[in-house]
Amino acid sequence: MKKNIRLKAKSSTDYIGYALYAFGGLGIEILLMMIETNLYGQTSGNWSTIKHIIHWSITCFIWGCLGIVLVRQLPAIPKKSTKKKNMILAIIIIFVSILYTSLVWKGFKPIIELSNLGTAKFLIQYIYYALESLLMMLIIAHGHKAFENWFPNIKIIPFGGILLAITWGLIHIFTQGASTGIYAVIQALLYGSVYIVLNKDYKISYIAIALMFML
Repeated sequence: MKKNIRLKAKSSTDYIGYALYAFGGLGIEILLMMIETNLYGQTSGNWSTIKHIIHWSITCFIWGCLGIVLVRQLPAIPKKSTKKKNMILAIIIIFVSILYTSLVWKGFKPIIELSNLGTAKFLIQYIYYALESLLMMLIIAHGHKAFENWFPNIKIIPFGGILLAITWGLIHIFTQGASTGIYAVIQALLYGSVYIVLNKDYKISYIAIALMFML
């Protein structure tokens, strides 16, 4: 005789937990870098190209595995289609983000990165950026779902972006300085806003966030 098994609905605490797992995944890179620094006897600024590629490759593998697990925990994508005005708003947000990055970097980020890194390191780092974008999207999506459950009547506040700002954003203040931290916080809020505008469709939002982060 078969028994009906009813899956337990995920709570806000569960979603906050998933968001923090994603943030913890980003933090694993710091631990990895500490291990590598001790192993190589030199800081990352003095690593050879192959050492950088090994570091990014290991980081990408860890982030990819964690990303697959956490994507499976995301709520179903809303069935309503994204309206034309929402797409226009999303394009505006993406443009603002890329313009802001270009002003901060004093040029177009990919061109500067390619010039500084060379082709091999550039290609691997941009795969690394794609995986980092995935974890940022997961922080936003899971974080927003948690706050959406707590405050169901509030529709326009980018809760996920705020959570990303106070985790991934603020950590940059401690690791890379105030100016980089402020830049990361502002970008996190833009990422969270584009997620809302795109009706919390995490697939399309990931593409938008990746473009904003990479460009």
